[in-house]
Amino acid sequence: MSAGPGWPTLRTIVRRHKAATAGAIAMVLVLVGVMAAAALPSAKAGALSDSSTCTAWTSASHAQQTAYAHLYVTEHGSGVSGGLGATSVESAVNSACNHAAYLGEADDISIVAALNHAF
Repeated sequence: MSAGPGWPTLRTIVRRHKAATAGAIAMVLVLVGVMAAAALPSAKAGALSDSSTCTAWTSASHAQQTAYAHLYVTEHGSGVSGGLGATSVESAVNSACNHAAYLGEADDISIVAALNHAF
């Protein structure tokens, strides 16, 4: 669809409103930068611990979740849901934290409490 007679083109609008165009481009660049920064993993993202909440579990990276699962097996044994290793622990934590989220307690309950079904 081309601009007919009497309709301004994008080029005409940009030429007439240089300051507004520059401001709009700057705003788009700032918004893209903020979204990119939010999408990148935080440099201060610490390791998960037994006292971490289910909300922290769900926002952790897969590497952090796997590291915690290995730590859990080392410290607590592999008795979670009859599982034998870190993969079973990850699955059990996911299930327990999903249940906590369903109950609206994901912000308040620790990973270990969720595993023990202390809702």
